[in-house]
Amino acid sequence: MLSGFLGAGKTTLLQHVLKHAGGRRWAAVVNDLASLNIDGRLIERAGASRVVELGNGCVCCTVRDELAETIAELAATGGYEHIFVETTGVAEPRGIAALFTRPNAFGRRLNDFARLHALVTVIDAAQFQRIWRAGRTRDDERISRHREPKEVIELMFEQIECADLLILNKVDLVDAAAQDESVGTLAGLNPRAEIICAREGRVPAEKFSDKARFDEQATLQAARWLRVLADEGAVVLKTDARQAKSGPNWNTLVFQERRPFAGDRLRALITKEHPGLLRAKGFFWLAEQRDDMGYLSLAGGVARWEMVGTWAAALRERNVIGEAEIPAHARELWQEPFGDRRQELVFIGLDLDTAALRTDLESCLV
Repeated sequence: MLSGFLGAGKTTLLQHVLKHAGGRRWAAVVNDLASLNIDGRLIERAGASRVVELGNGCVCCTVRDELAETIAELAATGGYEHIFVETTGVAEPRGIAALFTRPNAFGRRLNDFARLHALVTVIDAAQFQRIWRAGRTRDDERISRHREPKEVIELMFEQIECADLLILNKVDLVDAAAQDESVGTLAGLNPRAEIICAREGRVPAEKFSDKARFDEQATLQAARWLRVLADEGAVVLKTDARQAKSGPNWNTLVFQERRPFAGDRLRALITKEHPGLLRAKGFFWLAEQRDDMGYLSLAGGVARWEMVGTWAAALRERNVIGEAEIPAHARELWQEPFGDRRQELVFIGLDLDTAALRTDLESCLV
């Protein structure tokens, strides 16, 4: 699966790989949001044994069933050694991986027909630097509320965090310092993924056809913020030797509390600049909305703040569910008198002052 924001170079990369198939039967599925699939035309000329075009939607949402059916058909009838899927620039890898790992209504998974080999994310080195720096320095409104379309930097981070292989493409368009900074940032966001620097998508085909990289547990839990929540943040996560130079240190803070935040204080804190803060994710609980589960996602300097559901404790208090109907994940976190209501946020940054940030967060509690 090839993901990556618009213009990252996915099509160029796939063309290069297919030209070096060496007679092996490789198929390609090319997804485009528009009905006219230009990328599909380009891939047809690159040497794939078969090319299937999926248009008018994204494979992680509107045409996901069509993608599943296409892959199952290719696996059953073509004898292809590999199937490459080029997604749209706005596709989220986690949603695509779910096609392979979650059973459908009939108890079957796509992995029963075709094994997911690797999630690959392509990053435009110059674009990444520009968008990341703009997000960290923007002075206008920093919080998008409710279910608005995701900011580019948030989508980029999610594509980076859920990947087995990261291709930092177009490195010839940035200087050595910017390349090293980007490699360090990528390794910090996703410590598990292999990082390859490339020009014009020129990556050896063997990188995609050798060992299977995808692992349901390891890949989907590879993001640093998830590893921190899983108590791996107690030790410094090892980084690649390429970023072992004397540079900024990665710092993490897990903030867990059983008291609610004052909404105005928390909002003021999130809009405030925190030097070094790069990523934040998790759930929060507001005094003004005691029944609603809040969700925060911060990427660079841009934060998404929304209510994503109702606490199980609130449902029980309203007699919507009984004691026996409390979901298992909520029961594991249950503490009276608040039930599953809680603050559970992780913050990640470079040379981040975690002590000061903790003090600021505590000042927001009611």
